[in-house]
Amino acid sequence: MIGLSKMVGGEITVSEKLTYKSREKIPRKLVEASKKPIPVTVWNTTSRCNLKCMHCYADAGAKKAGELTTQEAKEFIDDLAEMKVPVLLLSGGEPVMREDITELIAHAKSKGIHVSLSTNGTLIDGETAERLAEAGVDYVGVSIDGSEETNDRFRGLKGAFRRAMEGLENAASAGIPTGIRFTVTKFNLRDVPEVIDLLVENEVPRFCLYHLVPSGRADFQIDINLKERRDLMEFLFRKSLELKDSKEKTEILTVDNPADGVFFYLKLKEMDESLAEYALEFLRYRGGDSSGFRIADVDMFGNVHPNQFWFDYTCGNIREKRFSEIWLNPENELLIKLREKEKHINGRRCGRCHFKSICGGFRLRALRAGDLWGDDPSCYLSDEEIGIA
Repeated sequence: MIGLSKMVGGEITVSEKLTYKSREKIPRKLVEASKKPIPVTVWNTTSRCNLKCMHCYADAGAKKAGELTTQEAKEFIDDLAEMKVPVLLLSGGEPVMREDITELIAHAKSKGIHVSLSTNGTLIDGETAERLAEAGVDYVGVSIDGSEETNDRFRGLKGAFRRAMEGLENAASAGIPTGIRFTVTKFNLRDVPEVIDLLVENEVPRFCLYHLVPSGRADFQIDINLKERRDLMEFLFRKSLELKDSKEKTEILTVDNPADGVFFYLKLKEMDESLAEYALEFLRYRGGDSSGFRIADVDMFGNVHPNQFWFDYTCGNIREKRFSEIWLNPENELLIKLREKEKHINGRRCGRCHFKSICGGFRLRALRAGDLWGDDPSCYLSDEEIGIA
């Protein structure tokens, strides 16, 4: 996750309030976490979902047998608390469809864990929002993938956009910090400016743009090309500067393409050397793609994955061994290699890139293109920009 607004503004953002509650320039906990395999943990709580999104990495829909029980989930949460994980992100399917979701949120909060909910928002009526707030959820991220017409087509349900916006409003009215999650594809690229303007107009404090990761129902066929990706990052950079100098406080972040951090650093360098150097320091602590190191996923059946898009590779199962044992004492070869990825990256571009230590490409996307340790096909930087010309 690249905090663009943090990079261009150098000020505390929604992300840091949620995760660190610190006003230090480089949060102390980020510095400490940069060297430890204590992950932000995504838990896919259920395979159930009331929508049928074309890009769903979990291929969600109907409930499947064998999902973690309430007791198993609580034991998993207790283990995370002992590890001192910074954030538990509850995803799905649609997590609100899990009947015990507020009970599990309250349990995690009682153990001192920050809890974020990743939802399509369509089921968050006023009563549900109040229950989520009472349980103590720290953040609700609602997936909206375009204007009303685009979003409804994308998500397979007419009226999904309006219901998601109502869910967002209900959560905010209940006092829960909120934001929008937008996965960019060739079908909704043109809608990005409209959606950001909608957020600003409705005082939604956070816009997370997710780069598509080919997984589940998504593949490279619906992805944008490199020129479109670069043009989009140019737009987001300009928009962040515009919002920085206005009274609006909507934060912009990008997710799942660490090359964005390098691009934003190079743009800042053209404007302000001191701010660029601060941004570079921030990126050093972020360290690029953290899959298998400071990002982990546990699916609805207890299988452990290097990230939430990597369902086709399992490192262990928490029913057989505690998550902390799987993660902190890795015997799995992939986890070990991901934590020392600089040794293994060997693509013509990624392998020689001047910014390999702060980026390194998104490894799963490279794998989907044919070589785990090869070049990330979504890098839009030129050879000259990455120092290999």
